Amino acid sequence: MRNSLLILFFIAQSLLLFSQTNFTPKTFLGYSIGQQFTRHYRVVDYFSALQAAFPQNIKVEKYGETYEKRDLLLAFIGSEENISRLEAIRLAHLNNDVSEKVSIVWLSYNVHGNESSGTEAAMQTAYLLVTKNKEYLKNTIVIIDPCLNPDGRDRYVNFYYQKGNFPPDIKRFSAEHNETWPGGRSNHYFFDLNRDWAWMTQIESQQRMKRYNQWLPHVHVDFHEQGINEPYYFPPAAEPYHEVITDWQRKFQKDIGKNNANYFDKEGWMYFSKEIFDLLYPSYGDTYPTYSGSIGMTFEQGGSGRAGLAVITQVGDTLTLQNRVDHHVTTGLSTVEMSSKNNDKLIKEYQSFCANKNYKYKSYVISGPQNKLQPLLELMKKNEIKVSFSKPTKFKGYNFKTGNIESISSSQNDLIISTNQIKGTLVSVLFEPQTKLTDSLTYDITAWSLPYVYGLEAWASEVLLEENGTAVISHDKNIPNSECYAYVCEWNSMKSSRFLAALQQKGIKVYFTEKQFIIEGKKYAPGTLILLRGENKAISFDETIITLSNQLEISLTALKSGFVDEGNDFGASSVKHISKKSIGVLTGENTSSLSSGELWYFFEQELKYPVHMLLIEDLESALPSLSTLIVPEGQYQFSENKAVLDWIEKGGNLIVIGSAAESFAGNEVFGLKVKDADSTISEKEISYGDVERQQLSSIVNGAIYPCNLDFSHPLSFGYTDYFTLRMNSNVYELKEGSVFKLKKDAIPVSGFVGSNVAKKQTEALIAGVHSIGSGTVTYFLENPLFRGFWENGKLMLVNSIFMLK
Repeated sequence: MRNSLLILFFIAQSLLLFSQTNFTPKTFLGYSIGQQFTRHYRVVDYFSALQAAFPQNIKVEKYGETYEKRDLLLAFIGSEENISRLEAIRLAHLNNDVSEKVSIVWLSYNVHGNESSGTEAAMQTAYLLVTKNKEYLKNTIVIIDPCLNPDGRDRYVNFYYQKGNFPPDIKRFSAEHNETWPGGRSNHYFFDLNRDWAWMTQIESQQRMKRYNQWLPHVHVDFHEQGINEPYYFPPAAEPYHEVITDWQRKFQKDIGKNNANYFDKEGWMYFSKEIFDLLYPSYGDTYPTYSGSIGMTFEQGGSGRAGLAVITQVGDTLTLQNRVDHHVTTGLSTVEMSSKNNDKLIKEYQSFCANKNYKYKSYVISGPQNKLQPLLELMKKNEIKVSFSKPTKFKGYNFKTGNIESISSSQNDLIISTNQIKGTLVSVLFEPQTKLTDSLTYDITAWSLPYVYGLEAWASEVLLEENGTAVISHDKNIPNSECYAYVCEWNSMKSSRFLAALQQKGIKVYFTEKQFIIEGKKYAPGTLILLRGENKAISFDETIITLSNQLEISLTALKSGFVDEGNDFGASSVKHISKKSIGVLTGENTSSLSSGELWYFFEQELKYPVHMLLIEDLESALPSLSTLIVPEGQYQFSENKAVLDWIEKGGNLIVIGSAAESFAGNEVFGLKVKDADSTISEKEISYGDVERQQLSSIVNGAIYPCNLDFSHPLSFGYTDYFTLRMNSNVYELKEGSVFKLKKDAIPVSGFVGSNVAKKQTEALIAGVHSIGSGTVTYFLENPLFRGFWENGKLMLVNSIFMLK
């Protein structure tokens, strides 16, 4: 027996030695990394094989799946001792233990699927860390996410295998360098996952951020690609930097940049820093980690979806996949090297970051209906941000809606979100009333304050307010009332929207009121849903409605009569039936994949209502089956489409989003026109060096504006006010049917607006409805679903589908 055990021991040791000495990327894959693209299932297999070959130094974990059921992976790489005590290291770090000795570096690759060198570089970097560069691991844990967006990346890789020449055609006009719509950049629902870190609308983001927030690394790098003619980019980043970024975070990203530059100088590789990529918008792969305490950085290699395996650049050089991989591997290893050398300082500065939260506003008080508070609570939970109930108290605070400092009395149902917590810096950034810009030349939107996003009352206090326990919103169960005449439901949120969608799916006839009414001493606003027993005799009325309402946490009121105290009774002409809708959304060429994807995701994952995704070439055959057609942002020629116009005149409901409005403006039949405005633009000559900045004077860079509403119109039902995210500097108007407009002499509450277009924004149309025959055209000049996170815009879209005639 003893001899048998010895034999087994020596066999195991021999196999281990064999696997370690014989494993290389080429022996496993059949080609050297950088010679061809690796499909995701092979990437998964590769990391499993790497773990089997080097079990003391690498641990691979599946942390989730994409919408298309591809695995999401993390590889933890470290010394044998550190790999054996990963959980102890994690807890010591999160608890800011004074005995903490190990720094944590997280490397993220391929958040954009067609920036395809990232995953290849991840495989090579992992291999080198457990072989040639093991010395970096003595005091460092490296966490590698080899592909944040497997669905998008496989879409690109499959495209390239289908269209690519062998050997590669380096000419840019070749098919292999021109991706077909929608390209591989985005995920299954065409979302840009690099804009989704804080909002976590997508399943990939949700699962990744759950693990990320369990580690909160000292250093995070987000590996990207840019245009084929661009040299490599690494930090320091461009201005604007958000004011919360610490001196240490600024300094160490510069130190890493210098170390990267040393390696690139030796190889004669071109690079740049300090331009284009700023640190402001909070939902990027560099800013979100930065606001959570990391040294958050973006590295950008020239390439992306145009590069293929090899492409000729504008200067006549041939850029290969091997080049792109080599550059990413070099900067990845350089980052780990610098983190290892500065281990003690990284740990000390992170602990200091967690301890020092001295921001102007110490507490944010949030108030609103439970149905609108709940989505904000869910977002805070995803971000590991603590939310408490308020103790009733009087305080002075900045009112987000009036812009004034006011004396306020909080109630026990109000929420308090304090900056005095580990995620306090992120709280400060997400809730700040106005974004402070050190430079208006920024890469993304300049305003995102969450009270405006969620349509909630909010006050910012410079004093730390007393809290009263963790906030958990509970829902009282509805009880069936077999004697009631009707159940009614307030209409004010996506919760009530989902309830309507679920009721229609179950065959319940649903009505709504166009007019306010009072019954049994309670006031009900326009839009209130009315479920009449007498109109639903063919189903299990009470059981179906009560079950759905409790599942969706909707509060119902049972009424014994349809005879109201004030207003119109339930049989009046102002009480309308909501017919079941057949909805089509355009997709494919000419549509914005982002906008099309937002709508696709909205119906499938949020509203949970059937939708037909239609190619433009199939539109005319589909129109007779549709009650509603939604046109996403994009470039079209619908104003000349007779089939669409005939369909609207017969009762069709056309909904036009964002830039798609350009296709209808100026055609009198469609009612929309560009608003005339006196030009105040100076005609003085502009120097060449000032051209880019002069262009800024003519844009609106994601600013938040308050709106005036026509509260009598069904498009505004459920709203008490509205703040829009303004992205469009063009100003439109409708002769009649304007429902959401900017105020006269419109001034943003937050964000950048160019001087040449600021005055033009007065009374700009945001949303309105134009009648044509028996049908309607609804214009949303600003996207109500922007990136899936502008929560308070979603009800507006639902109104346009279900509340209009």
